[in-house]
Amino acid sequence: ETRCQLPVDSHRHASPSLSALALHPSSGLLASGSRSQFLKLYDISGVGGARELSTVRYFDGFLGARIAPITCLAFHPLRNLLVAGATDTIMTLYSDQR
Repeated sequence: ETRCQLPVDSHRHASPSLSALALHPSSGLLASGSRSQFLKLYDISGVGGARELSTVRYFDGFLGARIAPITCLAFHPLRNLLVAGATDTIMTLYSDQR
């Protein structure tokens, strides 16, 4: 939209190595990925700015999350599904379902 010149909200990312962002089209979720091997999920639908919901970090150990540097993120347009692509050529699908 060319008529909207002012930011609605701003957020400082915890890492200077931000490499990917994805915004869900309807649920108010924002995902950020980093070359520093972590993924953060925020709720941006409320008043008062972004609220961090979850963080996925690299953990080297038995059954630990083995997340490589993030290169791309995308949300499913209708469901709360997030896919993350990384430099190790693995795509990981995250869901709010358990």
